[in-house]
Amino acid sequence: MKKCLFLCFLVFTIFSHADEYDFSAYTKYLSKEIKKGNYPGFVTLIYQNGEVIFSDTRGYADIEDQIPLNEDSLFRIYSMTKPITGAALMVLVEQGKVSLSDPVEKYIPEFKETKVFNKKTKKFERLTRSITLLDLATHSSGLTYSFIDKGIIKEIYDKEKIYPYYFLDNVSLERPAKKSYPDVCTFSEKVASLPLVHQPGERWTYSIGMDILGCVIERASKQSFGDFLKKHIFDPLNMKDTFFEVPNSKQNRMIDLYAHKKGFKEYGLEIPSSEETKKNKLVLLDPKENSFFFQGASIEDGGSGLVSTANDYLKFAAMLLNKGSLNGKKILNPETVEIMTTNRVEKKAKPYQFDSFGFGVTVGITLNSKKMRMKRGDNSFFWGGAARTIFWVDPKNDLVFVNMSQVLGSPRINNKVERLVYKALGI
Repeated sequence: MKKCLFLCFLVFTIFSHADEYDFSAYTKYLSKEIKKGNYPGFVTLIYQNGEVIFSDTRGYADIEDQIPLNEDSLFRIYSMTKPITGAALMVLVEQGKVSLSDPVEKYIPEFKETKVFNKKTKKFERLTRSITLLDLATHSSGLTYSFIDKGIIKEIYDKEKIYPYYFLDNVSLERPAKKSYPDVCTFSEKVASLPLVHQPGERWTYSIGMDILGCVIERASKQSFGDFLKKHIFDPLNMKDTFFEVPNSKQNRMIDLYAHKKGFKEYGLEIPSSEETKKNKLVLLDPKENSFFFQGASIEDGGSGLVSTANDYLKFAAMLLNKGSLNGKKILNPETVEIMTTNRVEKKAKPYQFDSFGFGVTVGITLNSKKMRMKRGDNSFFWGGAARTIFWVDPKNDLVFVNMSQVLGSPRINNKVERLVYKALGI
């Protein structure tokens, strides 16, 4: 088991439980996945009872040059941006600047004219009610992702380049990256002119809603989304390695992004025709030397735009576990965290199997761990990112788990990983 030392500025106390817990089965499994060519590497941190009890780093930041992964490596966390956006939204709720019941048109007037495409009648219909901020935060707005929906909505989204920013229309190792919209509010205004896939609140549909919330936060706070996050979340938590665009001084810590062959199909990307794709399961997609995050192309995207480290994200997750505070710094009130981490989706919306899974403000909720075949306690909350980053918070067992890799489309291993972690902990 490879142990990693934290930098001196980190706020967590490291205590070795090597004599108490045996994580050998867990690390053996991760090493096997790396050897099979399914993953380039992993960073794992486990926090319990106020301290980091397990830290492990294995595999590569750069497979071709055999550069090892480090605990302070910078990851594209993609949809793990969403819970941070949710926390920022709740800061504004506490400040009295927004309410979850506010219509989004209050901040982005263009949403007054948004229509819904009725798949049965093939007609565009008026909204039966306004989209609320809670709708956006719970994926119940009627917005979608182009890689999820099919038919006319996908065609419209693709035409207008309504992608998560990492789905560039010219995916190529030789690009420089080019953004389709100058900022998140211009993007949001365009989205408002496009049809929804269903009426607000009608059902749960994974979507670009958190991207829109980024614009709401900008306009309600009267400062850029990035500045708001820095002031109210990143600086208080000492998250010094989390940002939308990697500064020059830290670019050497950025790692390569790979795609498993099946990941190209999963996200509608064309598999490059090269000797590399013939020999290897993993194909280089966004090299660290020419990353999208270095080109000035990134926008402050609340749905998928952040780069971070496992250490930084652990601080954020530990804050939520600790009811809104960490190391004497209060980000949110306990009652606000409770609102954020409690199911907010009506039963009729049915996110997956409703009796087992719910959705709070930008986080998934385990309502019935037994039915979900999970070892986590009921009311644990979690989310992940497209490049195989994941975290969960288990209040019942006072536990935070953070695991980061950097590959699109590799076989999902989350359930196996969870079982091995809880087995090691004796839970």
